[in-house]
Amino acid sequence: MTDFLSYLIRVILVYFFTYFGTRMLSKKAIAQMTAYEMAGVIVLTTVAAEPLVTKITTKALFGTGVLTFLIILTSKLTLIDRLTPILEHKPTVLVKDGQLDMYALKNMDLSLNQMKGLLRQKGYDKVSDVEYAILEPQGQLSVIAKSQKRPLQPSDLNISTQYEGLTVPLIIDGAIIERNLQHVKLTKEWLMGELNKQGIINYENEVNLAELDTLGNLLISKNTG
Repeated sequence: MTDFLSYLIRVILVYFFTYFGTRMLSKKAIAQMTAYEMAGVIVLTTVAAEPLVTKITTKALFGTGVLTFLIILTSKLTLIDRLTPILEHKPTVLVKDGQLDMYALKNMDLSLNQMKGLLRQKGYDKVSDVEYAILEPQGQLSVIAKSQKRPLQPSDLNISTQYEGLTVPLIIDGAIIERNLQHVKLTKEWLMGELNKQGIINYENEVNLAELDTLGNLLISKNTG
């Protein structure tokens, strides 16, 4: 029983070591991580898990702290222009003026079928429709279509459009977000009035989400359960 409790405590400590270590890193998805960030996270989780085998918690705590510091330091160093090419991959042009760069494809270990698949994911079946296709350091493909192949925009027809900013959630899961009400300079009384106009009396049970758009309209998603 004592061994079980000791192991349980170590598991909990490992979880929090890893959680706080990764929380201090940048808010990137795994697919967006650079090589040093990916390597750092893998080593970080390995070191943090040491107490599960060695039963020495202090070493794991120290190692997790050192690795977290090194990853953060490296990410700061990449902001220095002179060091960026050393610490990160450069963007690689794979398509230019509708023509594939076969040398670049081979360097990136990409086959023609893989390249065609990446372009289709971006909505382009023909390589000739693409002005530039650039493989970014994080492994994502950026595609700039030729001007005659780009989707039509209102500006192409000289059509003016209204500004569309972000909607502001005022109610989430039946709870009023007071700080957001203050941010948009509105009162709870105003909100209750708008809810009543839409036939809502008990917002706590009737409203899943209520958002304010940039035109001042209250958009409500009702609870259908």
